[in-house]
Amino acid sequence: MNGALAVTSGLRRILEFIAHGMVVVAGWAYLATAIFITGDVVTRAFFGFSSGATTEISGYLLAFGISWSLAHTLAERAHIRIDLLVNKAPLGLRVWMHLVALLALAGLVAILCWSAANVIEETLLFNAHDLSALHIPMIVPQGLWAIGFFAFAVFATVLTLEVVVLLALGRPAEIDALMHPLDADEESAEAIRAVEEARQ
Repeated sequence: MNGALAVTSGLRRILEFIAHGMVVVAGWAYLATAIFITGDVVTRAFFGFSSGATTEISGYLLAFGISWSLAHTLAERAHIRIDLLVNKAPLGLRVWMHLVALLALAGLVAILCWSAANVIEETLLFNAHDLSALHIPMIVPQGLWAIGFFAFAVFATVLTLEVVVLLALGRPAEIDALMHPLDADEESAEAIRAVEEARQ
């Protein structure tokens, strides 16, 4: 069982590293969205022309950025949770509540992945393109969007397996440390760390 824990814990750390890279790319996508929209507004106002695809491209980048941020958000325990009962529950009950929350999340992600796969299948079947002036093949934005959901699903699955192994080993404190929502001190430390990283 300790070997299983080493495997799941190692996989989780690798996936956390990948998720961090994905969220950095998502952040740059948001910056690109802002620059693109600004440039389009300026050229339309002062030079009388625009890309003709502002709405479509900004929508693609936003959807891509959201899906590529989901795994990292889970790794950082930053998803919105109703945690009033969880925080007040005894540790023995709290770890089971964490597991139930993870299983519910995994179920939701499975539905999202199934829906994304259906969208991709239809796009490939009809060779769909958007209606903008750029006539972008829909498989490009939809494929990137779907990758984010599948990465989220893999991370949620590995995290769930790690929690199950820790439960089997009787190590509830480690589960709670892995899963509990961020408290005020942790959020402050995270904000300070982000500012320091931005200055480097």
